[in-house]
Amino acid sequence: MNFRNNVHFPLQGPLTQIGYICGEMEDLPEIPTVMNNNKDDSKTTSMMTMMTGPVTDTDSETRTEEEEDKKTQWSEIYLATFITFLCSVENNMISIGEWNYLQKMDPEVDNTFFALVTSITKGGHALFALIFAYWSHRWRVSKTPLLVGRMTALAGCILYLLIEYVPTNRRYAMLFCYCLFGISFGNQPILRAFIARMSSDKSRVTAYALFSTATMFSIVIGPLGQLAFSSIAYPGYEIFPGMKFHIFSAPVWIALCTNIIAIAVVALRFDDPWEREPRTLKKTSSTTSFSLDDLKAKISEITSLNIPWFLVSIVLFEKAIANVTLASIFAVASPLLTDVFGFNAKETITIHAVAQLIVGLFALTISGSFIISARTLLLFSLGISVTLYIVSYPWPVPMLSQPMIERNDTAHTGCSPKHYPWCDYALAPNPWIWISVMIISMGFTFPTSSIGLDTLYSRVLGNVDQTLMQGAMVLVEDVILFFGPFYASRMFKAFSISALWTVNVFIVAAGLIVFVITFRRFKPYG
Repeated sequence: MNFRNNVHFPLQGPLTQIGYICGEMEDLPEIPTVMNNNKDDSKTTSMMTMMTGPVTDTDSETRTEEEEDKKTQWSEIYLATFITFLCSVENNMISIGEWNYLQKMDPEVDNTFFALVTSITKGGHALFALIFAYWSHRWRVSKTPLLVGRMTALAGCILYLLIEYVPTNRRYAMLFCYCLFGISFGNQPILRAFIARMSSDKSRVTAYALFSTATMFSIVIGPLGQLAFSSIAYPGYEIFPGMKFHIFSAPVWIALCTNIIAIAVVALRFDDPWEREPRTLKKTSSTTSFSLDDLKAKISEITSLNIPWFLVSIVLFEKAIANVTLASIFAVASPLLTDVFGFNAKETITIHAVAQLIVGLFALTISGSFIISARTLLLFSLGISVTLYIVSYPWPVPMLSQPMIERNDTAHTGCSPKHYPWCDYALAPNPWIWISVMIISMGFTFPTSSIGLDTLYSRVLGNVDQTLMQGAMVLVEDVILFFGPFYASRMFKAFSISALWTVNVFIVAAGLIVFVITFRRFKPYG
């Protein structure tokens, strides 16, 4: 009999041990084989059969499933899900009115600077995703990086609320705040790896669905927080000298509170999994300093892993493709609503909030009720994305497009030829069709691709310490979300939404074709 669960692996990472425990158990030998050395083998076997009944395949499978599920530490996964929600809610609240607040604080802001804000935020996220992942992996710690991330977000919230103390060029001070928000969320790979660590292979898809659901739920709560205070026009009420409460700052006050709660939960309740490992796996005096040789050794260790690197690269490629759409929407949604569709600041915030609320509810339902495999989820997501690009394109057909709205400099709405050379001849999509398509796209494709990609990636990596590799996935995502807004805003400003949508549909179609070709190779993992 193979007593694999009792083997100690001092030279392998802790997730390798957990992976062995969480992997599929080898078939147990038949009872007669176990009793071969007993002289009264047949009698003993008959007696055991009389007492316990015959051992059937169904009984064996049931016991295996029960043992597998017991190895998934659901209480820890629920806690990580709650922390994820607290970390995500600030972003989904602040993002709704950031375009209008930037313009209010500094009239020099245009869509190019807004793209810069988005890119810098994602750039900070990408860089510190690697730093936090390396920190956690190298020094065998999870709790401290999580606390540092939340403290960074807390500092960003306080500076954001003090923005009116800045006399001039406030856009750069706000840019620094958004950079802090991006840095603070860079510890996401730690929570991703924690989910993989605390779940068995069989329960992995459910665990990541909970992780994704936390993000979706924050998308629901974010606009509710914004809508609740939409009647408090700027400048609102002064809470402390220089710190005001109004339609734009209300989400930051809420984010301030959620960060304080998150810090308390991590400090008092989060049980660092590294502390549970044997002493041989924890940091020693030789692992508490940083050197370039150590970094090279870690990279060499990662590249020498016995994992299907081709499939890993395909998943990372599809992650990049999925985020092209997100980056484009982030970059052009707000300028499109004000400069092309002609909505004013309050209307824009209300539309954003209501749309995001519907997206969150839709995505929350999808995340909590999927019944198909991870690879099928991803395939559907890519297919729907291609379809939605086609539907939301401003075709020269009545009801599907309209002329550009003329500029109103007083209300800061409408298309200005000074900023957009195509104002006099380009067509705009039907605003309500475009908004509806974006809701469906964000509400369906985002959660399905997220769950599908996270699950496939985790299963393809297998039983290794996934912290650094999860950091690599976040890096790919953030590289696209860093450069994507520059690309999208430049395309939009120079050639209109038509050109941007044309290029994007070909990019997503390429991702769909690649995944269709490799679909069968993911069968063991999906």
